[in-house]
Amino acid sequence: MAGYGMQGHAMFAFQESFDTSNVTSLQAISITDESLVFGIEQKREAGMYARFAQSPVHEGFATVEGDVTMEASPLGIGYPLKSVLGLVSTTSDAGNQTHVFKSTTADFDPRVATNPLTVEVNLDVGSAGVYYNLVGNTFALNIANGELLTATLGVIGGGFYKKEASTPTFYTAKPFKWDQSSISFDGANVLDIKDLTITVNNNLQNEWTLQSSNTPYKTKRTEQQAIEITGTFIFQQHSYWDAFIAQTEHPLVMNWAAAESPNVLKIDIPKLHFASFDPVIAGPGIIEASFNATAEFSVTSNTAIEITLVNTVEAY
Repeated sequence: MAGYGMQGHAMFAFQESFDTSNVTSLQAISITDESLVFGIEQKREAGMYARFAQSPVHEGFATVEGDVTMEASPLGIGYPLKSVLGLVSTTSDAGNQTHVFKSTTADFDPRVATNPLTVEVNLDVGSAGVYYNLVGNTFALNIANGELLTATLGVIGGGFYKKEASTPTFYTAKPFKWDQSSISFDGANVLDIKDLTITVNNNLQNEWTLQSSNTPYKTKRTEQQAIEITGTFIFQQHSYWDAFIAQTEHPLVMNWAAAESPNVLKIDIPKLHFASFDPVIAGPGIIEASFNATAEFSVTSNTAIEITLVNTVEAY
């Protein structure tokens, strides 16, 4: 039989430790697409065997990499946020849970930079694939006019096996929408952003050592975490252009309050630095300004970004 994407599923669970998958607490998240790939490097002998045929081939490095994209469910988005940034606290008030994610100052443990993740993917044909020791390398949140917010998690890792597919139970909360936005820059309301993308890059890399396994021994950082914000303004005031010209840094705070209580998403960037701001005349219509900015580390907030998610999920 041929498998249908609409009949498949992706389920997520965080591991207690590296090298130990977690398939006992998997949670199904409604995804739009995924590109997780398990690969085995092919190492062919260089030695010759007195024949024209190729020399034998052997297994090399085992790797997993790819993206998972989802509409930004107030319940499901906690998984990519914890995977890339880390969950620093969860507090409860009358059944409402407030989860705070932000750039941390320490790795998860000596072998892995961020919380290792297990993902089960059912392709609607036979058994499901289980990808584990996945580490959140990139995260992108896209906000566009007239659209639901979408989130993409990029992972790397190396563990894989197959199992009987689980029976999924999906979150049902409505995703965040573009028209639930409330944005401020330097304390003033922002009403002229047409689209916005926030990207976090942890700059991670798999590392292998001389051990009895071809899976990565560590997944660690190669460079500093980089956070980029890009988008488009309708050009109707000079404050953002002036901030770019003066190379000053100001706080950017974004809120999305879903129709269903208590679901709220808040993104706080204490120091937004414009790397470019380009208002140009591109024809007779409304003048727009594309921009590229970075989230800079704030010694006051002790982070470059802090994301607060309020929902009813007790733990991620």
